[in-house]
Amino acid sequence: MSSVLANRRLRGEARPRPWALAWAAVLLLTLLLYALGELWPWAVSYPRDWEVALRLWISGLMKWLINEATFGVFTFKEFTRSIAWLLDWPLAAAKGVLAAGFTFAPDAETPVRIGRLSWLAVVALAAILGHYARDWKLALLVGACFAYLAVFGQWDSAMVTLSSILIAVPIGVAGGLAVGILGFRRRRAEAVITPVLDLMQTVPVFAYLVPVLFLFGFGPVAAMIATIIYAMPPMV
Repeated sequence: MSSVLANRRLRGEARPRPWALAWAAVLLLTLLLYALGELWPWAVSYPRDWEVALRLWISGLMKWLINEATFGVFTFKEFTRSIAWLLDWPLAAAKGVLAAGFTFAPDAETPVRIGRLSWLAVVALAAILGHYARDWKLALLVGACFAYLAVFGQWDSAMVTLSSILIAVPIGVAGGLAVGILGFRRRRAEAVITPVLDLMQTVPVFAYLVPVLFLFGFGPVAAMIATIIYAMPPMV
């Protein structure tokens, strides 16, 4: 008997594997539901009455946060808009240095304007940083990439984007580092953080850009906050 079983194993005549039986059962169940579709319509098309109205709950929550939620002294909307106001200061400073310049008006008739950094200065600064970080090869590559933006007419929009990055990256690094250390030291925190990170890396940035716009207002600060949220999971 043992020799017969050994010969079957050698010939590949082993017992059916559990996954094969499971797939066969699923196939039979599918065929049965297809045949009895008129008798059990709920098994073919999911009833609308059974659907969970999650989108309505989320919409109601957003409306409540914006219109009714309050901390007593100030509302939730005022709290989020104050955060946006604070972040707008460094963003405006970075944009003034790289993209728009600064305008001061000590006298309404004679405003004083300070221009932005020239493209040559930015290219040179990028090359210097590349050389400091590694060597002359990286300096040449970084300088050429920045010069490329000027040659093909993308300098202005690129400097606006770079202004947001210069503010968003340090905040994302600091926030991600803090959350990562918390998850490393506390197992319970890690159990909460891990599924949130999975969700943040799966959902596109435009999915939570809409609630960010409602909470923090329409403008570049809201886009920067969405960028911070999207960039934090790798740092964590």
